Amino acid sequence: MIYPCPKPPKKEKKGKLQRRNKSDGQEVEICISPEEWEARREEVGTAAGFMCQAPRCDTVAPLHDIEVEREEGVMPYIIRAGQAAHRTPRRMGGGSRDDKRGNLLWLCWVCHHMETIGRLVIR
Repeated sequence: MIYPCPKPPKKEKKGKLQRRNKSDGQEVEICISPEEWEARREEVGTAAGFMCQAPRCDTVAPLHDIEVEREEGVMPYIIRAGQAAHRTPRRMGGGSRDDKRGNLLWLCWVCHHMETIGRLVIR
């Protein structure tokens, strides 16, 4: 007869950056908690002055969405939050994510979308 054994308790993820070495010897930083990623996002946005870093784009890209009220009877509009994008995407970097400050740039949501689908190339 097989007796079920209790599962070991899950280890909690801590808010530290994980540092790993890729196969080519380069060190990679990975934000493992949402709080750590949010802090890194804020760091990248602050360094960029919350302006999109894509060429020929001067869009303001705040840290969080901002709802702008207009006169009564007119729908408010939303200034969409900026996004931290990887210079070397996962699809190009061998499957590992590198969240180092030097590998991230600040993009407005439109440029981030265009970069994701391959219509905008940022070097």
